[in-house]
Amino acid sequence: MEKTYEDLFGKNLPMHVRNNHALEHATLHVLQQKGIKSRLGGISDIGGFWIFGEIEADQLMEAAQEALQRLADGENELAIHPNCGTNIAVGALAGGGLAWLSMLGTKGKVGKRLRRLPVAAMMAIVGYQLAQPYGPKLQEKITTNADISGLKIVEVVKHEVMENTVHRVVTVFGK
Repeated sequence: MEKTYEDLFGKNLPMHVRNNHALEHATLHVLQQKGIKSRLGGISDIGGFWIFGEIEADQLMEAAQEALQRLADGENELAIHPNCGTNIAVGALAGGGLAWLSMLGTKGKVGKRLRRLPVAAMMAIVGYQLAQPYGPKLQEKITTNADISGLKIVEVVKHEVMENTVHRVVTVFGK
């Protein structure tokens, strides 16, 4: 009998990352709604998420708990964040792809490359702008999952890394 991913790990690891990503976004929304002005960023993984920036651990824990409850209550829009790396990646790939296409046929021809450079720059900007609506859609369908059933916050741990504050929000999944 062939072992499946679920058999080997006993968990749906990609979905757990998506759930933590949704909670990370929701937490950042709650902090913003509470008037926290610090520049904050985050990154999610299987065991929770990291928040980079100046904030107190108790403020972060309170916001994460509120975010968890609000997601559980159906505020799915909190899972989508305008500053998510997904948005940046989609725009960069579209812009870079169009810029690359506009430079096709210029290999070894410096003069032709230089003449096409303004077109490539314009195509990069156009691609980036055209891709903007797709970042939030990809967040909703692929990189986050607002159904956080069974997700629990264990703790928030503050770290100082090279004179920068980083918090680890630890989560677990249970029934």
